Amino acid sequence: MERWLLLFFIGACCALLLEQVPPLYYLLFLALSCFCVGIFSRLYKNLLPLLAWFCGVGYILFAANTHYSWADENNIDVSSLHLNDILLQGKVQSLIVGSSDEVRFNIEILSINEQQLKQPFLARITYRKVDINLSQGDIVRLLVKLKPAHGFANQGSFSYQKWLLKNHLVASGYVKKSALNMVLFKDPSVRQILYDQLNSNIDSSLKSLILALSLGDKSQIDKPIWQVLQTTGTQHLMAISGLHLGLIAGFGFTLMKLIIWLLPKRLLSQRTLYLYPMIMSLIFACTYSYLAGFSMPTIRALIMLLWFYGLRICCTKVTITKWLLLSLCSIILIEPFAIFDASLYLSFSAVLVILFSFWRWRYLFKNRSKWQRIIFSLLLIQVAISLFLLPVTLLLFKTASIVAPLANIIVVPWLSFTAIPIILIATLTFPLLPSLALWLFKIANYCLELSMNYLNWLAGFEYSTVAFSIVALIIICLIPITIFLQSLHLINSKWLFILLFPVLVNLTLVELGYRTWQKGNKFWLMTIFDVGHGLAVLIEKNGQAILYDTGAAYPSGFNFVEAVIKPYLLTHRMQQFDLTILSHSDNDHAGGLDYLLKHNLVKSFAVNFADLKNNSPCIAGKLIHWQGLTLKMLSPVDRVGAHNDDSCVIEVSDGMHKVLLPGDISSKVELQLLHSKSISKVDVLLAPHHGSKSSSSFSFLQFVQPKYVVYSSGFLNRWNMPVPQVVGRYQQMGAIELNTSKAGMVQFNFTKQGITYQTYRDNLLPFWPWQ
Repeated sequence: MERWLLLFFIGACCALLLEQVPPLYYLLFLALSCFCVGIFSRLYKNLLPLLAWFCGVGYILFAANTHYSWADENNIDVSSLHLNDILLQGKVQSLIVGSSDEVRFNIEILSINEQQLKQPFLARITYRKVDINLSQGDIVRLLVKLKPAHGFANQGSFSYQKWLLKNHLVASGYVKKSALNMVLFKDPSVRQILYDQLNSNIDSSLKSLILALSLGDKSQIDKPIWQVLQTTGTQHLMAISGLHLGLIAGFGFTLMKLIIWLLPKRLLSQRTLYLYPMIMSLIFACTYSYLAGFSMPTIRALIMLLWFYGLRICCTKVTITKWLLLSLCSIILIEPFAIFDASLYLSFSAVLVILFSFWRWRYLFKNRSKWQRIIFSLLLIQVAISLFLLPVTLLLFKTASIVAPLANIIVVPWLSFTAIPIILIATLTFPLLPSLALWLFKIANYCLELSMNYLNWLAGFEYSTVAFSIVALIIICLIPITIFLQSLHLINSKWLFILLFPVLVNLTLVELGYRTWQKGNKFWLMTIFDVGHGLAVLIEKNGQAILYDTGAAYPSGFNFVEAVIKPYLLTHRMQQFDLTILSHSDNDHAGGLDYLLKHNLVKSFAVNFADLKNNSPCIAGKLIHWQGLTLKMLSPVDRVGAHNDDSCVIEVSDGMHKVLLPGDISSKVELQLLHSKSISKVDVLLAPHHGSKSSSSFSFLQFVQPKYVVYSSGFLNRWNMPVPQVVGRYQQMGAIELNTSKAGMVQFNFTKQGITYQTYRDNLLPFWPWQ
């Protein structure tokens, strides 16, 4: 059975490697193949495991096909969906949090323009200047602008596209101001009522953490607190998951055991006595899962708990491997898109580490009292998970906390016995005894304050985190490998040292060789990030970088430097920009300036619209020689930067290849550049002003004759950029066109042999979950 379950899981993983989801008739052919395999398997037993693999592939692809069929089933033209206002009716699915200035929520759309949908679908809606009283569970009517869900595609950064798919969101949009917007049927969920009551009544310095631990709402946790949690490797504490559910389930189990012990034995049937603690445990676990909004981590933990109790009730003895595989396959059957969620693999890895640790170091618990065993268990779990999962954390998140073991070994047991159970009891008792609940919340807040003080102290160490690199990953991998080998006595200390010493020496030599090669290489890279309607370009050579524009920043605090550019830097082992050039002051080009200054990410600037330290303004005629490249400033002639035509125009050349970065100039400035004879033919051109109708004049394109043109534009943007007439001009020139809204991040490689390029969606991650 284990083999079939494992092959089902492998088949499900293999389904993710296709570039696109095949049509339904291909899946029907696959189902027919499974049926044939099942028939022949009676004759040829070796074919039977293949059936499990086919089922895994077919199930995931069928789920994906159903997910993507929302438009066809409802006769919706996806290409024109964003062009018109839509009057929708739907049910609010997510908790309504935030201020009246702006809220974001998921809604199940039931009808569009008073036409009932055959297949209701989920959309992510932004509501600015909220003028109606919204709650989770309400049936609402809203006038919205809607478009297919889309995420930015950049190397090293968070995949919003994958997050949308994981949450079954197929569209996104925003509410337009209208008298038609109203709540048709008020039916707030118990969770929403609890949230509103807690949010308005709790007066605490760490209210955001209390709401995160009680109702799973992490939206109010501010950046400084998140930074401390990430630096100390304790952010998992604020995401209700298997740890929290296990604690609550154990609390329910123990409580019922205590009740049974207190009650007279004649009142209870001895035959079913063992069932009561399990039932109470499941009631507590399900209640906590509901309060957390049945998030995927809680569903995973709940499924594992159900299998564990179910097998015990059936008196079925199964191996740990079978229990884990049954749980894993059940999770995929219930929630197919959980398969590409990194937290799924982290959770199961953590369970395996815990089981291995208890098996290998079980002698630590001999001849100990009950409370000593509990304390030793919690300490062992935290040390083992922190050390064994450190390489996985570094690989997935590009940074790893060195102080995580010190943080978790203290904070997790402390909160497990104090804040977490206290917050749950307070949350459940609040509707009945609000005064008692608020008193309990104060105790929980005090416990959280002690934890945060300790974490703040740990986060203050200079080298509390390590950034991703191959060398760092290998060294960190050696820690759990060494512990594993030593714990099983597979190798003695002498031979372990003999093996590790040459490994460390070779790593040092490889690192030195890599740096020498990096400084001596002749090629250079240019990366145009996918930042929606905006621009951010990175030029790399010899392990150094220049940034041209930063993309936008928004009132919510989101900015593309932090979300996209900095993760890319960490992935490529760079810490600062040698130079940052900001074309002009528009937010979509210079929105990340404040973040750059705050985090000291730039050595020098070329900015016309601000007085900055180490700033050399962009003036026509100025030359910058950098790493063998020449950056020639072509415009403006005066130090201005307030308007599109004030954009700093840069020509980058290595003597063989030329790139033109024109910012947002219009055809007026293009004509001025032609008259000044300061430009020449180029290999790569970033389409001026994102491909607007006011730029990319025919005479300008005839002169520069680009081989490649890149449009840095937003997905289905309101200005329809690049406009068809501009696209037609580039096509007439025979230029190869690339659009970040379709291809994602675009990267050019310039060598003596020529120019090559790759895109995120076609080359770096060409699989359907990222399309």
